[in-house]
Amino acid sequence: MKVRAARPEDLPELERLRRAMPYPGSLFLEEADYLERALERLRDALPRLAELPDVRLLVLTEGEGLSGYLFLEVDDVHGVTQQLQAVLLDFAVFEFAGLAKLMVRARKIVNAFENEYLVVDLSAQDRRTQLWFYRCGFRGEQTRVVKYLPAGFQGAASADYPIRQARPDDLPFLLEVHAAFTRAYRPAGREVDLQALESSYQMSYLLLDLSSPLYFVIEERASGKRAGYLLLNLGEPVAGKKTFYVYDVAIAPEFSGRGLSVFLQGKAESIAGVEGGFVYGDGSLEVASLASWHTQMGYPVDTIRFSLECRELPKSRCP
Repeated sequence: MKVRAARPEDLPELERLRRAMPYPGSLFLEEADYLERALERLRDALPRLAELPDVRLLVLTEGEGLSGYLFLEVDDVHGVTQQLQAVLLDFAVFEFAGLAKLMVRARKIVNAFENEYLVVDLSAQDRRTQLWFYRCGFRGEQTRVVKYLPAGFQGAASADYPIRQARPDDLPFLLEVHAAFTRAYRPAGREVDLQALESSYQMSYLLLDLSSPLYFVIEERASGKRAGYLLLNLGEPVAGKKTFYVYDVAIAPEFSGRGLSVFLQGKAESIAGVEGGFVYGDGSLEVASLASWHTQMGYPVDTIRFSLECRELPKSRCP
């Protein structure tokens, strides 16, 4: 087995390999849509790889044919830690030895670009592939959960804890509450100083437009005190449906333990339920209670993000 860069004439073989890969399961996309997205990515990138300096497409050769490939993009900035990372967008491999061979080259590329990590999102159902990546040194750092809400769905709400749209004067409250939970935002296994992480968050939150119709604050009616907040972002449509990403959600420490997150979740679900759509979010595996909270709230895990530190190349990994 040998590894080389892909060429435009490899497209038929790459399409064959992609079609041969089993559907891993997705809460977002049906099998046909999942496959078509992967094929479109290959068809779009392969003829113009020279124009895409951040993209690398590696192929595994055996004899006269191809037996696997890795499609990755470098210089992605992690939204939380601000670390440079490469993202493995797609792959087709059918044995561990092939993945290991490809990963040696991929890791050298990532290191050459001075990216600190290589990350990949793997289906929560595909335990065999998770094991292969684990054997190559990858470790789970966060989960992505997804829930579809049909049109007309109304989430849980409480008259005692109404939810209103956020205002610019809510910013000090958001900063204070966020600072109380910094550790919960760090992906598991990432080497990053918590104080530096919080400073980065605080600076980015100072730029938030709190007049957004997707930012909310929950209050205690009896006292008028702010008890928590919910920040949603509109994601890319999936299968013609709107998607809403839970960018941040938190309950003030003095109101913890009252189950108020159910009502913030309910607000997100009601918004998605106006036309029917998806609510999704990420949870760090750094904090066990957070990792299990999503499933307790009825949100199934769609994918698990695994990461590989690429600052050094331990000889014991991916021989």
